[in-house]
Amino acid sequence: MITTEPPYLSAVRAQRPPARRLSTWLLVGLSLSVGWGIRGNFGHEYGAAFAGCLAALTVSLLSGRDDWRERVLYFGFYGAIGWGFGGSMSYMQMISATESGQAASQWYGYVALYYIGFLWAALGAAGTAFAAVAERPALVKLFKPILFVFGAWLLLDLIEDPVAQALQDGASFDHTWARHKSPLYWFDADYLAAFFALLGVGVYDLTESRGLYRWILPIYAGAGALGGWLIQWLLRLTGLENRLAALLTYPLGDPAYLDPATGQRAFGPDDFLNNWPQWFGDYPGHVGWVVGLVLGLTAWFVQFGRFRNGSSLIVYMASGWLLSFLAFPVLGSLFFREAGGLRMTPPRADDWAGITGVFLGMMLWMRRNRYLPVALASVMAGTIGGLGFSGVQWLKQLLMAPGNPRIPAAQGFGPGDEVYDRTLIDWAAWQGQNWHSFLEQTYGFVNGLSVAVAMAMLASRLPIQRDAGPRKGRWTLGFAAFFLLLAIPYVNLVKNVKEWGDHLNPDVWKRVAEQADGSTQSLPALWDIPYLGHLPGGHWLSLTPEGWFNLTWLLITAVFVVVIRRHLREPLALIPETWLGKGQLVFLILLWLMVIGNFERALVGWTPTRLLTEWGIFLNASVATVLVLLAPRRKENSVVMRSTEPLEPLYGRACRRAMAAGILSGVLFLVTNRMIYRYPADSRTDRAKYFTRFGPEANWRARPNLKNATHK
Repeated sequence: MITTEPPYLSAVRAQRPPARRLSTWLLVGLSLSVGWGIRGNFGHEYGAAFAGCLAALTVSLLSGRDDWRERVLYFGFYGAIGWGFGGSMSYMQMISATESGQAASQWYGYVALYYIGFLWAALGAAGTAFAAVAERPALVKLFKPILFVFGAWLLLDLIEDPVAQALQDGASFDHTWARHKSPLYWFDADYLAAFFALLGVGVYDLTESRGLYRWILPIYAGAGALGGWLIQWLLRLTGLENRLAALLTYPLGDPAYLDPATGQRAFGPDDFLNNWPQWFGDYPGHVGWVVGLVLGLTAWFVQFGRFRNGSSLIVYMASGWLLSFLAFPVLGSLFFREAGGLRMTPPRADDWAGITGVFLGMMLWMRRNRYLPVALASVMAGTIGGLGFSGVQWLKQLLMAPGNPRIPAAQGFGPGDEVYDRTLIDWAAWQGQNWHSFLEQTYGFVNGLSVAVAMAMLASRLPIQRDAGPRKGRWTLGFAAFFLLLAIPYVNLVKNVKEWGDHLNPDVWKRVAEQADGSTQSLPALWDIPYLGHLPGGHWLSLTPEGWFNLTWLLITAVFVVVIRRHLREPLALIPETWLGKGQLVFLILLWLMVIGNFERALVGWTPTRLLTEWGIFLNASVATVLVLLAPRRKENSVVMRSTEPLEPLYGRACRRAMAAGILSGVLFLVTNRMIYRYPADSRTDRAKYFTRFGPEANWRARPNLKNATHK
């Protein structure tokens, strides 16, 4: 029996564009929530890129716009890059500060969480919106300079440790608790990634240049290096070098801090790190020519660089990273030494400053290149994301209030009192839940809403883009698919190998190697190649567990390349014909590959508290699977221009609301939190458990990073 939809339902459906449907917002939120829960296990930029990629894919698929669905792979690609930037920022100290009980540090923690959340969502939404706003040729052309940047980052991964070892032979640094002992360490920040991004885009610009000017680049570089060396030589000759160095240097800590237990100075004056890279102190005679070399290269590119095909966006963002980093923690802190400098989470990373520069550089480029819709979407999403980070932490604290021992303690009860002991016993299971996972997955959901809201605004305001002319750059579709389905999973899942090696049978996963000094060291096992590795004399045919993982992934990559090349020549029956079907396939493969990989990571160290994370991720992924298959309709006829209001006034209002939201929300969260917990006025914060930014026992004073201690 064929029925028709009632007219009133058709009218209601037409009034609500697909991008504004509840199912759309729910799916985008769930996608980022699942990704954020998994990101919490894998961490940093790669985990955030996966989460942002899932959300961007769903925005495209549920937009109801054929032009956006045709770009679904570009949405995933640029969305992943945009969300990845925020993964470098440190934030756990700010979460701890909101729980410290010290009013100033609590307010600071809420405001800082808002700021971090704003930057994270703003850049993630900018990447997603750029895929929607830019014309297709612009999206395609930007791939090539991005590949040069990826190549530069790969080179950095290969040479960073060998260079550090060469600069300081025998240094016992690593990438965890001894990373500050590396001569390349600088505020625990990713400055080398920003520098190598400029290097990569510079090489790209040289390959695009056809003039003779590129042949004078060595002259600029040599002149800069010589000039830097001469200036340093003159400073040394006149006795000004040491004075200038002292003027521009400050210790990352408080030399006057007194140990409360002894009343004596807790640290020696030579124990502290300072605000410059380690190698500046190890090789002071080389600072001048190295800085001069960099400035000489910069001068050439400023004068002759063209940075076509959108590569100037990379220049704006990477230069913004470095300039903002210099402006805040490095040089700006010189004027705020007594307050610990212009540092957000000392003694942890100051990548927040660099990401601030990335955001400002991106916004400036978007405004200058008439991509105001991207800038508007960025600010809108950033505001929601900022409120999400600080607000979900506030909500978590409200939910943890029942049975929290700090509340009866504030009323004067302590261990041994019936009220205090009964509270701990009755609510122990509630307090022992994995509340941090609740924070991550809920915050991820709000981040998804931030993108959904911003992109819904654009979906009903941007005209449909019809790509005219022949389709050039089809290879970018293949690369985007490779990036989403193989590159993002690899950089995350390869971390599982270490988890397996640390938790599974050591007789299988580890080997003991004797060092030259007679000591022993635990190393990854060597697994022989089947059959060939067991022939007489064939034991050299072996790989470490990570080596086997990499080999397997290379084989999968080879299969992928063969299949995609064939598909571009002659479509395969397995791959859907519509972009909606292709996007759904990519989403489901990526989603469940990472869900299963995440479970494999958690299983070797399983505890019941992992249910909130892994079971919650599985449940949300299941709901997302149903929604991504059922919610989008193949034909949507309700995408119409809803408003022709100029975007400039909207952008101004969005910026003002973003600033007001950060200020007012911090006050609201602080006041309500303290009304519930009623921290005693004379309480002393447990500095070993909670982070404080202010006061005589602030962490930057009492627990700084020291040269010969583990990293905090």
